[in-house]
Amino acid sequence: MASAKFYFIFLLFLLPYDLHLATAQNNGTVPVGATLTAGTESSPWLSPSGDFAFGFHQLGEENNSNDLFSLSIFYNKIPEKTVIWYADDEDQNPAVPRGSQVKLTADQGLVLNDPQGKQVWSSKIDIGAVAQL
Repeated sequence: MASAKFYFIFLLFLLPYDLHLATAQNNGTVPVGATLTAGTESSPWLSPSGDFAFGFHQLGEENNSNDLFSLSIFYNKIPEKTVIWYADDEDQNPAVPRGSQVKLTADQGLVLNDPQGKQVWSSKIDIGAVAQL
């Protein structure tokens, strides 16, 4: 169920343009091979309108988890970055530590690895099939 929701959101906000034409992420496109790292100054990937962003959302201090992040889609144009979706695996906590990295791949879609390189989540989307739709 969560994969289906993500698939829709991903198509709607992050893939409106042909990925192989993208050279920079300033118009809503994200090139295959692009990465984001939790806890760095890397900018989130924006929707074409800039209203939504995809990236790492730092979890609050109220949970004593200020070094934990969730891979999320959130409202970008409001001061309080309200999360509307986050990567969730039924078998694993969706929080990842600082230094975790998500990469857009041609064969697996989005792949989230912890700082040691262990895969903790993937979108399981075949980008080649998506680009043909």
